[in-house]
Amino acid sequence: MGSLKYFKRSRKPALAGDATNCLSCPAEKECVYSAKKIYEEKCLASGNAGWPVHIVDPEIEDMIATKGTTWATERLRERLAEDYSDSTPQEKVSRRPWFGRCVYESDNDVCDDQIVTMTWDDDPFPRDQHLSVGERLKGRGAKTAVFHMIAQTEKQCERRGRVYGSEGEIEYDGKMIRVYDFATSKAAVHYPQQPGGGHGGGDAGLTKQFVNAIQAVEINAMPLIDAQAVHIGCTLEDILRSHAMVFAAEEARQKQTVIDWAGWWHENVESVTHTPP
Repeated sequence: MGSLKYFKRSRKPALAGDATNCLSCPAEKECVYSAKKIYEEKCLASGNAGWPVHIVDPEIEDMIATKGTTWATERLRERLAEDYSDSTPQEKVSRRPWFGRCVYESDNDVCDDQIVTMTWDDDPFPRDQHLSVGERLKGRGAKTAVFHMIAQTEKQCERRGRVYGSEGEIEYDGKMIRVYDFATSKAAVHYPQQPGGGHGGGDAGLTKQFVNAIQAVEINAMPLIDAQAVHIGCTLEDILRSHAMVFAAEEARQKQTVIDWAGWWHENVESVTHTPP
């Protein structure tokens, strides 16, 4: 479930009037979502010409060193001032992003608040009575997962979560991992290395592991399926299924219904990609 609940015209501050661009808006100084505040005051003014500033104009990041901050600021403002009107052809509007456009006046229809609930049936329970309960339960998988994506949060472009298990729970964010043990009532906090970069270093990390997997196969160190598991942590089928899950979730949201995964997968994936016997 989910929808565009906040960033729409009905939520636009009255002071903004008919303004459609942050740089010409009378409510800009009071608006939390001002593009000028986000890209210039919070980023460029403090010396950050990388993300997200370089998304507005890729040349700013390199040219700030040669032409100075004043030039870079003017260049950024020029880009943010770009706007469209009702007479602008829709093809031109949809061809590119408009970073200075009022967030309440954009053509965005992406959810700003969405919750996806996923449940799994129990896996077959091992009948071997010589195994302990813990051993018999191992690997049976999660039963319920709830994913919440929201625009209004302190953790912009960061992930945080909590995993509840039978023997403890794990809490994590982009900087630490906390493991709590029910048996001992004690918690251990771990601080992984912070390499920096996109998604907390995840972008570079995934690229590195992908290259390592390819190299392992090319030098015959291990078969493809093992290289995927060892170096990437998942298989190509896992990746395909995780992406398909997103489409299934969107279908469930739009139709306001519960999706049966097995049936959805057969209808939308297997029937298309597999040749009937």
